[in-house]
Amino acid sequence: MAEFFGIVPIGDPEFNYLRDIIYQKTGISLAPHKKIMMQSRLNIRLRMNQIPTFEEYVKKLKTDKNFFNTEILEIINRITTNKTDFFRENHHFEYLKNTFLPALEEKKKKQYNKTLRIWSSACSTGEEPYSIAITLSEYFSTRPGWNIRVYASDIDTNVLAIAEKGIYNQEKVSTVPYDLLKKYFTQQENSKKEVEYQVKLNLKNMIKFMKINLLDSVYPFSEKMDAIFCRNVIIYFDKPTQKKMFAVMERYLEEEGLLIIGHSETLFGISDSFKFLGHTIYQKK
Repeated sequence: MAEFFGIVPIGDPEFNYLRDIIYQKTGISLAPHKKIMMQSRLNIRLRMNQIPTFEEYVKKLKTDKNFFNTEILEIINRITTNKTDFFRENHHFEYLKNTFLPALEEKKKKQYNKTLRIWSSACSTGEEPYSIAITLSEYFSTRPGWNIRVYASDIDTNVLAIAEKGIYNQEKVSTVPYDLLKKYFTQQENSKKEVEYQVKLNLKNMIKFMKINLLDSVYPFSEKMDAIFCRNVIIYFDKPTQKKMFAVMERYLEEEGLLIIGHSETLFGISDSFKFLGHTIYQKK
């Protein structure tokens, strides 16, 4: 492989081309000040492909269809942001435990087949769906007879692979209460003799991981969700994309189902199909 030293700079034409492709494929809108971020994250793709400049990289994307089809997935994986923690924005999980689940239990108490479906729509490396699964497992541990499934999706195949493995270092699990860590994780050592924590099989079996592009007009679900987590996602989309996405999500929510978004996000001016309950929690009207 050829040796490349230092950071290869990206020009405005190449940035604009890549920005437009990323927007078309994912709906993520990159402002001009994200140019340095793109340059930094895609330099590794130039090195991996032994391409010395962004001009040549973009030229190959434009002229080689097979290269484009395989490389676009790598571009998306590099550009998407995957910051997450166990029980991040913990008030959402407290709301599930103390308010939403008791109300749902009352609503479905006369049903013969009691089902619960929750979708983590931007699950990243898995901390969010595992946090949801722990919350549900704790609540329903003394309430048998429920059919529970957590769906977890992301557009980034690299983080999905990490999520499915369910192995985390000590820093990653630092926000998991000690009693829950002992109950739902197995402590082990990796090949470097570092301590890791493996999600136990009974928790992992509650979750189905899948790749989903939130820009799609149809999602691969045959049933509606009781709650959807879509946290810290819409800040990367422009308003037309946000409106389109929540119009589709609304179709996949049960009546009075929950939609939970991130602490810095709002549905104001985006959708009037949801009632604001407070603390970035919404309910389908």
